Amino acid sequence: MTGMSCFKQGRRSRLLYSFHVYRGRKGEPKGFTWRDYRDLITRAHIQLGGPIVLVWDNLRAHLMPQMRAFIEANADWLTVF
Repeated sequence: MTGMSCFKQGRRSRLLYSFHVYRGRKGEPKGFTWRDYRDLITRAHIQLGGPIVLVWDNLRAHLMPQMRAFIEANADWLTVF
């Protein structure tokens, strides 16, 4: 499970989350990939209807070149620390 705590001034806080089910199939990823995080961030942007500021750790999926490219491509509404 991965999630985001979302806060907006004057509004109630929200928790957006996603589950990953591992079934043990050959070639199936055991955990979340950078695509899963990208999709969660995109869904949060759509649901919240505004810019997003992310504060996250140095998890390998967060540092993938594809994720960095996604962040740079969406710099108008996405800021990452």
